Amino acid sequence: MNLPECQSVPRRRWLHYSAGCVAALLVGCGRPSSPSKPAPLRIGVDLWAGYYPLLLAKELGYLASAGVEVDIGIPQNTRRLLSDFSAGAYDGACVSVGDMITLTRTSPDVRMVLASDESAGGDVLLGSQVPTEAAQIRGKRIGTSLGGFGELLVLRFLARFGLTFDDVKLLNVDAADVPLQLERGELDFGHTWEPYVSQAVSRGFKAVYSSADTPGLIIDGLMFHKAVLEQRADAVRALVAAWFRALDWWNSHPAEGDQRLQVLLKGKTDDVSRNGIRLLGLAENRAKFQPGETDASLPHVAGQFIEHFVARGYLMTRPRPEDLFDVRMLP
Repeated sequence: MNLPECQSVPRRRWLHYSAGCVAALLVGCGRPSSPSKPAPLRIGVDLWAGYYPLLLAKELGYLASAGVEVDIGIPQNTRRLLSDFSAGAYDGACVSVGDMITLTRTSPDVRMVLASDESAGGDVLLGSQVPTEAAQIRGKRIGTSLGGFGELLVLRFLARFGLTFDDVKLLNVDAADVPLQLERGELDFGHTWEPYVSQAVSRGFKAVYSSADTPGLIIDGLMFHKAVLEQRADAVRALVAAWFRALDWWNSHPAEGDQRLQVLLKGKTDDVSRNGIRLLGLAENRAKFQPGETDASLPHVAGQFIEHFVARGYLMTRPRPEDLFDVRMLP
């Protein structure tokens, strides 16, 4: 109904015409309005097999059957992924617990709802030779993403030889850039993960330390902004349930799952191997989310990263470890 047109009707016809306007409006009001379709959940992920159950959940139709639409972004750069999430470009992101903690500087409301995997050798510190004494490390250039979870892995490596960050030159390098910088001689050691580890090994570099040496320290998972959890809790719960359903399917059909993922990730990576990665199911998640005094507990691990980042000056305030996880989204 065009109300300005109603108002332009000559006065002598107003009563007759206005009655028509009212009738038309009443008819319009009587029609049920179409419910607006929820926007897709936007989730950013790294190239890391621990996160691939999400890709399979979409590929296999599990998300669609749960009534959840998800847009998945793979920027292939961890720092860009984290900054985009912080800026609101993503509703959720798959990251390590350590990276999630540094994000609390700009996104204090971040919450992890699912522990996807434990890195059990998948994160690797690479070099041209395996050092056997401190002198082979002192003064060397070590690359990792500064302010990220890799710092603590590097620190554990140095501690093995009685060294600290003061004894080396720590450089800010994204995981994807480590193989090339090692090859160019710009680094002596570099921390990265698959598929970049295989790239470096193919160029002659060796693993000198890995997350297999630090069980439970590097846990990855799916996080969301708290506002998203408050506004779309049902959608997130359905997504988490679909994730575990896809994980169970992948465990039962590993060859077919790998084949599907290779098609989905064509042009990004050919490696979908789970070597060095322990994928975590629902039972493991319920156990990981519990408080504890060892690295088997996510809140305990989070506390270690918090103390490390405060000591390094990355965090001005200490988030409470128990506030960073939302177990209510687990099925």
